[in-house]
Amino acid sequence: MSLSDIKRKLYQKEQEKNLSEHDKSSYDPHHAISGQTQDSSGDLWAKKEMGLGVKEKVAIKKGAYVLGGILAVIFIIMIAYFIRLSSFSADRVTVSITGADRTDSGKFLTYEISYKNDNRAELKNAQLKITYPGDFKPEDNTNFVEESPTNGTYSLGTIAGHGTGKVTFSGRIYSPKGALVYLKAQLLYNPGSYSLRYTSEKQLGINVVTSPITLEVAGPQTLASGDEIGYMVSFKNDGETDLNDIKIKIDYPGRFTFSTSSPKSFEGNNIWYVGLLSPGQTGKLTVIGKLEGNTDEVKSLKVYVGSTEKGSFVSFNEGSADTRIVGSAIAITQTVNDLTSLNANAGDLLRFGIDYKNTSEIGLKNLILTDRIDSPVLDYSSLEASGGHFDANSKTITWKASDHPELAGIEPGAGGRVEFTVKVKESIPVASTNDKNFVISSIVKIDSPDIPTSISTNKIISGNKIDVKLNSKLFLAVKGFHKDSNITNSGPVPPKVGQETTYAIHWIASNINNDVNNARVEAVLPTWATATGIVYPEGANITYNQRDNTVVWEIGNMSAGTGVLSSPKEVSFQIKIMPSPDQKDKLIDILKPSTFKAKDAFTGDEISATAEGKTTHLEEDSSLDSKERVE
Repeated sequence: MSLSDIKRKLYQKEQEKNLSEHDKSSYDPHHAISGQTQDSSGDLWAKKEMGLGVKEKVAIKKGAYVLGGILAVIFIIMIAYFIRLSSFSADRVTVSITGADRTDSGKFLTYEISYKNDNRAELKNAQLKITYPGDFKPEDNTNFVEESPTNGTYSLGTIAGHGTGKVTFSGRIYSPKGALVYLKAQLLYNPGSYSLRYTSEKQLGINVVTSPITLEVAGPQTLASGDEIGYMVSFKNDGETDLNDIKIKIDYPGRFTFSTSSPKSFEGNNIWYVGLLSPGQTGKLTVIGKLEGNTDEVKSLKVYVGSTEKGSFVSFNEGSADTRIVGSAIAITQTVNDLTSLNANAGDLLRFGIDYKNTSEIGLKNLILTDRIDSPVLDYSSLEASGGHFDANSKTITWKASDHPELAGIEPGAGGRVEFTVKVKESIPVASTNDKNFVISSIVKIDSPDIPTSISTNKIISGNKIDVKLNSKLFLAVKGFHKDSNITNSGPVPPKVGQETTYAIHWIASNINNDVNNARVEAVLPTWATATGIVYPEGANITYNQRDNTVVWEIGNMSAGTGVLSSPKEVSFQIKIMPSPDQKDKLIDILKPSTFKAKDAFTGDEISATAEGKTTHLEEDSSLDSKERVE
């Protein structure tokens, strides 16, 4: 059919028949594709609409195979998961601790730590970690490896499926009575082939019901600010075993000034070493000081008894004493040499001034003022107290209105002053290692029958205390020899112009009544003298600076009593001189004055001593006779 015929048929106004009934083409695509013979009695288009084609069927079959494979894989994975899940569950790994949950401090304890694997899967790389407080001290634990002061581990390796095991863990708890401490066990492991680390744990609380050491602390319930205060500490080993390395430690309240203690403190002013404390053994400690505070303020002193474990103090028990600061009708202040704080030296003259004032709202009559000043380093023969009487037996000065009229009556806001002087001994008595850290304490009290007091409390007598610490005393002796037992010298004696002569200089250092630090001796040599570098003993810490011609001996720390209770420190070094013509027929210097310096460990002051220089006139060397002047 030509194109014009087709156009005419399409656009004719009245269609004679269905346009879809066009002439059949001689090309049959279905036949061409399938290679089948067309059924002359059927309609190919209608037959296609009645079912799926081959291509679609193939695609559907392939999709079904893929879906089935996926479902099979998911099913296998789920089966494996449920199998694996059934072989391990963290809930089926348990840890337990069996042992006392109440104990006495210091008692030896043993705990059984059990673990159980209720899974089919084994647990690999298993470790049992034990965590405990710092005051629990492990003892006698085989295969236990301490990793820190508060934990350690047992290496368990592999725990089989449905396997169990246990370890014993022993030690002592050193905690105060009433303490609650915790012991924790953690089982760390990898289940089967899992790479993830799992943990199962158990914790046990342990109550400390008693302490092996009983401790009592006694002190005044009330005190006037600035007055002397005394504390007494009593302790006893109530246990059944020896306790070693026992120490007492005290934490003082604020504005407490330490004066003295009996026995002497071991470290600082707040630690005392008891050592071995056997069952039933008791001990006492007293501490004296001055306490200041505001009215109605409560001051607490804390006392601990225990021992040092691995460098840390572990408390077995503790106690305390509370003191309330109360107001006083009379205010007292003291000064020494016009200062409220002073460190004295041997031979010093101390001038004490005591000022008092009526701070109440009523007049006070017939007051009595006393000052107790007791110290072995005071020269009481030098004591002078204007208007006061000194009792040598009680070491107390008393002022009354009969000798000091101002005390007869003091109106509100009024006051007065008394004074006395006393010297420190030139020679400090040191007979034992306890003769150190001397304190001169002046304790003043004043009383009047008119001071008001309540029925429920004791009468408060106003008081004040001032402490004067005594610095250590240093001594330095300097000697020179041409003929010396330790150093061989040479050169002409008497020395000659233009020729070298050598001498041995000896420094001998002593320290009397306190420990000192950073002790050193230093001297300057005259221009015509130099140090040769020879010293005795060998290795002595002596240095020589050629530029300023100084010789320095670094001693370091020195104990109290060095040179009294023990041998002094001594060193010697060699110097050489070469006299010049203008020194002929003269005694010439070979060493200028020496200075001995140190820091007092008790008072904190820098202290010193000096010794005169040396010339060729060496009286201590008998071999020289009169051969001293330069020739």
